[in-house]
Amino acid sequence: MRWDRCGVRECCPEPADERDLLELALCALPKKSARELRALVHALDARIVRRPDAHPYGDPPAHWWRGAF
Repeated sequence: MRWDRCGVRECCPEPADERDLLELALCALPKKSARELRALVHALDARIVRRPDAHPYGDPPAHWWRGAF
């Protein structure tokens, strides 16, 4: 947890935890639905990784978001 968050999920959620939940949903979905959603998520991941203030720890599909926020 970062120092600027209180630790209460409803108040100050951890972005990496939310992204982990999304990854779990992608794994649980039927193949076609997962493929469609993964295409959208991949496009958003690419936008985040290109940001000058992003510090990803590996390219997608690695869990780069664990150290990025």
